[in-house]
Amino acid sequence: MENTFYSPKGFQVAGVACGLKTGGQKDLAVFLSQTPCQVAGVFTSNKVKAAPVVYDQQIVQSGKSVRAVVANAGNANACTGEAGMQHAQQMAAAGSQLFDGQADDVLVLSTGVIGVPLPVEKVTGGIESAAGQLSSANWLDAAHAIMTTDTEVKIASVQSPSGYTITGVAKGAGMISPNMATMLSVICTDAALTPEMLDKVPHVWAQSFNRIVVDGDMSTNDTVLLLANGAAGVEAGVESDFYDLLSEVSTQLAKAIVQDGEGATKLVTVTINHAATPQDADTIARAIATSPLCKTAFYGADPNWGRVVCAAGYAQAAFDSDKACLTLTDGAQEICLFSYGQAAEYDEPAAIALMETDAWELVLDLGLGDSDTWVWTCDLSHEYVTINGHYRT
Repeated sequence: MENTFYSPKGFQVAGVACGLKTGGQKDLAVFLSQTPCQVAGVFTSNKVKAAPVVYDQQIVQSGKSVRAVVANAGNANACTGEAGMQHAQQMAAAGSQLFDGQADDVLVLSTGVIGVPLPVEKVTGGIESAAGQLSSANWLDAAHAIMTTDTEVKIASVQSPSGYTITGVAKGAGMISPNMATMLSVICTDAALTPEMLDKVPHVWAQSFNRIVVDGDMSTNDTVLLLANGAAGVEAGVESDFYDLLSEVSTQLAKAIVQDGEGATKLVTVTINHAATPQDADTIARAIATSPLCKTAFYGADPNWGRVVCAAGYAQAAFDSDKACLTLTDGAQEICLFSYGQAAEYDEPAAIALMETDAWELVLDLGLGDSDTWVWTCDLSHEYVTINGHYRT
């Protein structure tokens, strides 16, 4: 994705190699603010939560300010017992030494293989090494350092005309079907936020990070954090554009995760219109977006509308095929595949050609009510099986 970025005032970042990955790859990132930050966060709703998630939730929910985030790749520190919690706290304590603070001034993130004890000495050593590389210019290094099966860095950045900046990084390519919230994201801004603004931030993420699907699995470590230090001297609480700009950054990062999905070749938007209820719209969208049969048809550019209608029908939501219409579109052309209970007359070669492009949309109009929604998903290729069949070995 686009690597142009702006650094929010008062933030320094670094990405270094601490030895969790092989080959000297970067695997540890630090995000440090010169002043305390207000923080908003959302976390996985998986009942199995990694130690960093449990640790961070306690701090974020307390409402206290923080100064830094330390993140490692190559080890999830999940299902690691009491030692895992101790290691999360040791990471935080090591991070606090960068500014002579306390452990609860630091949030921690981990991603990688589940169930393997974290080599915490490597992590703390990496944090010490990062101290000499902290810079406002090292966002790409930090984005590289949190990658696992990602093939591209994910960074997004905007500047407000009123003078503040929002910049974020993310990682994620597999085990993606957030419901909050293996995805991680840290977003930093030099705007000052009111408590009311912080409370509303998760609603922005519900329309971005919560709208993506790669494989229907939800990680033990999913976390999205927003740090706001106010260094720009602009109170975003009175700026109507803050939510729009945060949404722009979050949406860019979320869509980049889907586009970089493990083995993915296509970005597909699944749109549901005129559902009976918002819940029904979401349920049907996610059923289609996670269906292996639908996703393999996306990969093969097969306009097999029967699979899509079938997924809608088993989604445990109100659905009447005699009232539904399914359209394939790329914005420039629309091809109706299914209309009111039966196949529509359409140009199949044209439909195949459209589905062979990098990005397109399926629109399913249910004809039952006023609720609409969308989900971004991708296709399911042979490469996904190759990657995940040998993830640990």
